[in-house]
Amino acid sequence: MDPITQQQALAAAGAGGEAGTYVDDLFSTYLYEGTGSNLTITNGIDLAGEGGLVWIKNRNTTAYHSLTDTERGVNKDLITNGTFTEQDQSSNPSVRQFNSNGFGIGTEGRVNNSGDPFVSWTFRKAPGFFDVVTWSGNSTAGRQIPHSLGSTPGMIIVKRLTSAENWYVYHRSLGATKWIKFSTDQPVSTSSMTWNDTEPTSTHFTVGSDSSVNITGSDYVA
Repeated sequence: MDPITQQQALAAAGAGGEAGTYVDDLFSTYLYEGTGSNLTITNGIDLAGEGGLVWIKNRNTTAYHSLTDTERGVNKDLITNGTFTEQDQSSNPSVRQFNSNGFGIGTEGRVNNSGDPFVSWTFRKAPGFFDVVTWSGNSTAGRQIPHSLGSTPGMIIVKRLTSAENWYVYHRSLGATKWIKFSTDQPVSTSSMTWNDTEPTSTHFTVGSDSSVNITGSDYVA
């Protein structure tokens, strides 16, 4: 992490009000080489007790990204560069355990192909910094989704888990009338059906009735 980014993250962590919490307690960039066998990554981030997200990418190939979080649990994988549904990898796991000082990965080639270089980014849940939430859709515009940041989120990323769907992104610089997508080169779009034209608050964010964020019969993660 470059010095400017590190200072910004440190300021964000301090704003969360956790005494004695530093950016190194909340975020890690960790490089490792794949072995093809179960591997333990020790990066100092408490995922077992505090929760959070692990994002992994092969640095030498075009293999897909891999995201696993503590809300959905181990062996549940998401791919950012596509519309894929949640992947159940219990028989060939990506992240197989969350530890008090990092995480363990399994034998899935996208995260642990022998001899390949990988990078992992780990985000710990903490007020003023990062949170992960899940919900089941109800097709009701104006649905409020609670979060535990204790501050107004600057960026929200939503993925529909149970059907193929793009990743929808809110950013405070665009406002709640607009959205962008991770997995396409589509420009900024305007629609009230995504964020219901409602800015997030320190306790919740609002979704519309679009299938990308809140349709009956589907589950979501942000």
